[in-house]
Amino acid sequence: MTTAPAHPAEIRYCQHAARVVRIEAPVVTELVAAMAHLDQALDADPTDSAAYYAPRGQQHLVAEWICANADRIRASLDTLVNRYTDPGSGLISQAPDRLSTWTNPATGRSYDLAADYVPADDTRRRPGIVWRYRGMHAASGAPILHPHQLPDRIPSAGPCWPVDAVTTLPTGEALSG
Repeated sequence: MTTAPAHPAEIRYCQHAARVVRIEAPVVTELVAAMAHLDQALDADPTDSAAYYAPRGQQHLVAEWICANADRIRASLDTLVNRYTDPGSGLISQAPDRLSTWTNPATGRSYDLAADYVPADDTRRRPGIVWRYRGMHAASGAPILHPHQLPDRIPSAGPCWPVDAVTTLPTGEALSG
């Protein structure tokens, strides 16, 4: 038995909605756990260190290695923190810049990003689900549509698509046509 391949632009498990859960949260959790090791290293006797046990004449390599890796860790943490900090304010910003319209540069078609969308293909429609823009974009720059449950339009599980990857209709057009 074979199954039809998914649409190439379809995102089966929405990487955009799950990004924090899959990437940042585990990293931060591991770093918090690593802090206990760091605290122990800072409290340890200086003779209980990697440099102390390094072969004679190579002790300086340990310090260089530690400093170089600490600089890499600092740079990565700064990059992670900068995503959540408004420049100059130090306040965390959870709201992305949201567009109200987007025009596909290849086709010239404009999309109202405040509208609810449904796929034009009947086989892709799901009862009680509309697709909405939530401020995230594909690598191509196209806004991503996420599934939302009617009537309250709360986010629901399911595939997401760049708005220009699957032929879609605003719900007003779909209902009248």
